[in-house]
Amino acid sequence: MADPHAPRGRYWMWFPLALFLALGIYGYLLNLTPVFDSGADSRLLPPLLPTAALEPAQSPVSYRLASLDRILSEQSWTNEAGWQTLAPNDNGLGYLSGPATFRVTLDNPTAETMPLLLDLQAPSLDQVRAVRIAGHEPPHTLPTLGDSFPFGERLVELPSLIWPLRLAPHSQNTLLFEVINAGPTLFPLHLSHPEHLLSHAGSVIAWKAVLYGVLLFALVFDLALLLTLRSMAAAWLTCLLASILYSQLCVDGFGLWLVWPEWPALNNLLTPMLALSAAALLGFARHFLHLTGRPARLCLAGTGVMLTLALLAPLHLPLLGQGTVLIAGSVTLVWVLGLSLLRWPTSVSARHLAIALLLLLAGAATAMARTVGWMPVNALTSSGFYLGTGAASVFLTLVVGYRLVEERRRRFDATLKVVEERRLRARLEQDYDQLMASHRVTGRPDRPVVEQTLDQLAASHAPFVVGLLRLERYGEIERALGYQEAENLLRKYLTRLCRFLETAFPRQLVLFRGHPLGTVDTFNHVIALRTDVDSIPWNEIRTWLEKAFSEDHYAFSWMARLGLAYAPEHGGSGSELISRAGFAALSTDVTINVYDPYTERKQNLQHFLILDLDRALRTGGIQLHYQPKVSLIDERVLAYEALIRWQHPEYGAISPGQWIPFAEQVGAIHGVTLWTIERAAQDLAALEQQSGAPVTVSVNISARDLARTDFHNEALAILARHRVSPQRLMLEITETAVMRDVDQARQMLEKLSHAGFRIALDDFGTGYSSLSALATFSLDELKIDRSFLTDIPTDSVRQRIFHAAVELGEALGLRIVVEGVESEAVAQWLKRYPGLCGQGYFWGRPAPLAATSVSGYDSVQSD
Repeated sequence: MADPHAPRGRYWMWFPLALFLALGIYGYLLNLTPVFDSGADSRLLPPLLPTAALEPAQSPVSYRLASLDRILSEQSWTNEAGWQTLAPNDNGLGYLSGPATFRVTLDNPTAETMPLLLDLQAPSLDQVRAVRIAGHEPPHTLPTLGDSFPFGERLVELPSLIWPLRLAPHSQNTLLFEVINAGPTLFPLHLSHPEHLLSHAGSVIAWKAVLYGVLLFALVFDLALLLTLRSMAAAWLTCLLASILYSQLCVDGFGLWLVWPEWPALNNLLTPMLALSAAALLGFARHFLHLTGRPARLCLAGTGVMLTLALLAPLHLPLLGQGTVLIAGSVTLVWVLGLSLLRWPTSVSARHLAIALLLLLAGAATAMARTVGWMPVNALTSSGFYLGTGAASVFLTLVVGYRLVEERRRRFDATLKVVEERRLRARLEQDYDQLMASHRVTGRPDRPVVEQTLDQLAASHAPFVVGLLRLERYGEIERALGYQEAENLLRKYLTRLCRFLETAFPRQLVLFRGHPLGTVDTFNHVIALRTDVDSIPWNEIRTWLEKAFSEDHYAFSWMARLGLAYAPEHGGSGSELISRAGFAALSTDVTINVYDPYTERKQNLQHFLILDLDRALRTGGIQLHYQPKVSLIDERVLAYEALIRWQHPEYGAISPGQWIPFAEQVGAIHGVTLWTIERAAQDLAALEQQSGAPVTVSVNISARDLARTDFHNEALAILARHRVSPQRLMLEITETAVMRDVDQARQMLEKLSHAGFRIALDDFGTGYSSLSALATFSLDELKIDRSFLTDIPTDSVRQRIFHAAVELGEALGLRIVVEGVESEAVAQWLKRYPGLCGQGYFWGRPAPLAATSVSGYDSVQSD
């Protein structure tokens, strides 16, 4: 019965009844004036029922799929981001996996305190947490209610959830409700006053005859529906019934001698009430049939016309008497009936309304025929309008009541479903608890069980060692054989391992719920041994782990790695010991490895530095230092090599070896390379100014850069921005990086060389490159590693090796640069090769741009 045409403010549902009361007061006061005095006793007495109470201004209900704690912590109730408006005809959000928080704002514009009841008619909800926020005051927590809370803890012992609330004068209150439910999440919130209008209906019912009892029953039932469903259709139906009941009292004369003998002027309200009943019929039809477009606009226009007649009829103006009102009402009745008949085939509501209107029309026709003399005047014809109206009202009331019963039945079915779901959920939770105690694949105790056992052992202060067994090849075996076969082989392997442990360590083995081994996941498994009983033969364990696993026609190695963590030296809890044993098991060098805090700190530092890399590049924490390359024959500065230096605000100077290899491993090095090219291009002009002649700048690149198909375009774009020719930039790549993927490196080096870049092979002699591979690379420079210079002036073997390397470079037509020249003796010895270039501390250490210089050497133009 929720109406999509209902205004957003819930207080608008009282508009038809307020209109009924206002029109009655207006007509009554108008009839007390001397002009329209009826001559009867006209003392003004209080109304029989109190007027409608003031309603607060209520915002549309909105919601977010978030917890109340999150909304309070974010203070997000003050903005609209993420909030969705709850449709007036849809209080349900369906089955949710988490909480939903609803928001509604109430304004009290009056100067009086307004008592209200917040009614949430959803007894099947598990839990509702409520918070009230008045203005800028801190949130105030209201009682938590719900189906899981005993009725004794409720403020009102009703199935509904009710919070009493008092709105201060001129105040704005924001209410937040967090709803958590195993079934559908609902939020049918209603506002009501402590006063209940139906409490006054009992005294009126006693004055009714049998026929009036029928209408009064319908009226009371419709009022109950109005309070329950909060529907504008029910409000207009209630107004229609009230106006018809009032009119019939006046027609039958009961108003004068039975109901209001002291207020005869009230009988003069017959004509306005007839007009109001027609307006109520139009309003009811518009909402009951859910009219839109032109029919809805015609209903609104007709309502306005009938209300105008209701206001003007008591003035006794020409052509605005009771006859005009009856004609207009009849036209209204026929028009609504025709509209219902047109929608008969497609709308159940239209069929119900058409039947009710036919009953009402039959009664009205009987009454009108009696009035014009077409039918004899008797009790039947005099009550014809009332009988038709009563039948129509009872029929509509039954229709609306049937809908309410259906709604209650659906809610009852939903409650039964919730009960069944809770029963199933309890069973699933039991199954889940049992499943959580063992791993799905291995059937061994799962990590929570293992941690609990280790925590208890640690609490007893008994020394023990935790081993985490990592099977490196499990993923490979699973891909090769399929997951079912791999899991089957894993279970057999672990069964053999358990038998070995039980045989080898009967006194030392720690059992996890009777099992000698626990499972973290299919790759990792846990054992624990007491260290205060006997010594542990690690060699036997290593031998067993390194043996090939044979089963049926399979024979392979799991590549088992066992990491060890000792308690209490390496941790005081089960989770801590398992994590540190798992870190030790990451080692690929040995089968059994003991946890080393220094290695973990080193790796954690690498991770932290990579996370901090972007900020260091932006803020200047990473800078370029430049070291000169010098011609040995005439000691000219030919070029500079750009070297990265990182000065961390917390860890101080970070050497490249601490982070560059890890950056290459995780793929973060390419951004560093582009930044280095950019900064070197910016500094080139300053380097030439300091040197006094054109120079080239060398930048180190990695194998990751060569793997990017557009690297040459990225580098060219950077140089173009700074108007630097590619011939001025030397790209240095290590021998090992080149040989990692020879074909890929060759293709990219050809692209870079064709684009104009100069290419240098760095650290030559430390890798494993072949002469045939080097001969096919596009190279311009060969850098001989510093390891060749050890004892070079006196060691004849090293001299011959060095001579062979120089001859190789010359045969390939490359410029040769010797790295690591640090003494004058080495520099003098190297001068026997006049075409060589040198680089090292002897000519200058890497220094920032402002300090870059080579003392004692003139800078001249390179060839």
